[in-house]
Amino acid sequence: MYKVLIIDDEHFIRAGMKSIIPWQQYNCEIIGEAENGMEGIDKIIQLKPDIIISDIRMPKKSGLDMIAEVKSINKDIQIIILTGHREFEYAQEAIRLGVLRFILKPSKMNEIKEAVEEAVKNLERMPCSPSHRADQEAKEQPDKDKPQFIVNKALDYIQHYYNTKLDLQTVADALYVSTWHLCKLLKKQTGDNFIDIVNKVRIERAKALLLESNLKVYEIAEEVGYVDPTYFSKTFKKITQVTPNEFRNKMY
Repeated sequence: MYKVLIIDDEHFIRAGMKSIIPWQQYNCEIIGEAENGMEGIDKIIQLKPDIIISDIRMPKKSGLDMIAEVKSINKDIQIIILTGHREFEYAQEAIRLGVLRFILKPSKMNEIKEAVEEAVKNLERMPCSPSHRADQEAKEQPDKDKPQFIVNKALDYIQHYYNTKLDLQTVADALYVSTWHLCKLLKKQTGDNFIDIVNKVRIERAKALLLESNLKVYEIAEEVGYVDPTYFSKTFKKITQVTPNEFRNKMY
């Protein structure tokens, strides 16, 4: 997964970027946020993001000053500027610093998505992309640790893509192993079959949505990856011993 850091002094912008963009669709995850350039530098050093989405005018350190410093740390980092300031000098300086896209607020969602897609494509061409890193990490594991490494990667993949049309073949392909081998390792290391693991992850997320949102049960079913609400309710009861509505009412 590509790591994304959002830097903006407006809370609602940061919250909107985190919730509106379907990050998993682009093989990305939000790893953090910062509200000014100074905090942004600290988070960049600490979290090592692949993609940064940042404003320009912020307290303590401007976005452009921060970017200049960032590029000296990692020239390959993909930076998208999202700003309400239209001054031509800002755009010129952003281009000079190697910013990927300069997008003006209020922006169209397609503009941001296109910028993210371009950033991911650029990263995929680099030898240190996540898929390459995963391959390298696997090679570096001692033989005795490789089964656990593969299982951990599979579980991580499921945690990120549980709400998609997920199957064993997809996960096996992502990890460059056979479905038979992955199935065997999951059962041995966790005691559960693939579908049981996926269902548990989905139901845990459904439980959170039942408590944190006003979504209807069928909407939650769709949100966590179930096409059939009836199957979702049956699976929910099998795992929790209560129906989704009973769970919601009981917890409240």
